[in-house]
Amino acid sequence: MNKEEQYAIKVTDMERRILIKALTLLKEKQIKEDKNYDFIDDLIIKSCDAAPIRKKRAYEER
Repeated sequence: MNKEEQYAIKVTDMERRILIKALTLLKEKQIKEDKNYDFIDDLIIKSCDAAPIRKKRAYEER
């Protein structure tokens, strides 16, 4: 059984909001054209639920 490759991208908060808005507009277009939009919903949910990357603290020597 082959697993699909997964990808991660780093985006700023502004870029994330732009992606979500663009996906929402695409979804609305798909609805108007009576086309399937389930995959777009999945992407919107993943984008909204994505956790921010936490910076690791450097080890401090004493």
